[in-house]
Amino acid sequence: MTYPNLYAPASDTTGPATVETAVVALLGYFRRYPDLQCLLLVDPQPRELPVSGKAKPALAELPRVPLPIEHDAFPEHHRPYLLALDPSASHFDTWLAESVRVALSDRRPDAMARGPGQRIGGWLATSASAEDLAQHLSRHVLQTNDRGATCALRFYDSRAFALLWPMLSLMQRETLLGPVKVWHAFDAGARLRGHAGLYPPMLEHLMLKPEQWAAIRRHGVVNRALALHSNATGRQPDPDDVEAAVAAAVRAEHYGLHQRDDRLAFIGHALDWHPYFDSHPRVIQALGEVSADRFYTAAASELTEQEIDEIRGGAWCAGYNKKNGTRV
Repeated sequence: MTYPNLYAPASDTTGPATVETAVVALLGYFRRYPDLQCLLLVDPQPRELPVSGKAKPALAELPRVPLPIEHDAFPEHHRPYLLALDPSASHFDTWLAESVRVALSDRRPDAMARGPGQRIGGWLATSASAEDLAQHLSRHVLQTNDRGATCALRFYDSRAFALLWPMLSLMQRETLLGPVKVWHAFDAGARLRGHAGLYPPMLEHLMLKPEQWAAIRRHGVVNRALALHSNATGRQPDPDDVEAAVAAAVRAEHYGLHQRDDRLAFIGHALDWHPYFDSHPRVIQALGEVSADRFYTAAASELTEQEIDEIRGGAWCAGYNKKNGTRV
């Protein structure tokens, strides 16, 4: 299950007020459950944690427990790792504040547009040791996809996790969580949420299905399009933005848009113009012009400002059935 967003962020979704709100929420949780420890999931590949902070030792100086991922793409210094933040320690609230500031600094629209990734994967509430949880999580990083290729399931990146979680079945969620009672993380719109299961783990492996792999392969371009849209608008994506981007990525494949720039442009138009912009007659015409020698970006660039304004207005879409893409 996913806990509702109980802590509505301030208008500046990466500023001091939001940091304070998230820290208060996390402190409140761990005070209610003093028998659980807090393990901070960190990905060092974007860049390392800051070496200075109000707490002594700073987060970057705490003992690390790397996820033992045996693959050339994960040399030891690039492996995600866990930091044990002891809720009974005097610096616990300062460690939380430092980690929340890092997480939200990576969510600034300009930071997301640069594409470095997210360093903070979440605050994991568990009774397991950091070593045991690292072993558990490492078993799910390397996956063999439906095409027989080995790939990394990047649940340790909170933006990737935000798209992954909704598409997992109940048993797959339980399997990924393992000994984690609640996985606290910022969602696609930089809202702090808690993700929990209902039952003990029932499977040893996630056993992802082909249609889930198809969705996972879209996650990179979806998150990139959302980051560019966030940078252009100066705000975090809302749930409607995420839904529109995911749906547009599926339709882009349906139209045979295989070039990454074409797919990014198509999803961007769904976010900027209208969620179902591709049902507009002028866009249908442009899509019909796409071929091996003519990209979608070129065809769409010929739309006039007047046509784009009409698409944004949405009056043409009054009778459009969003479920099956037909007029009603």
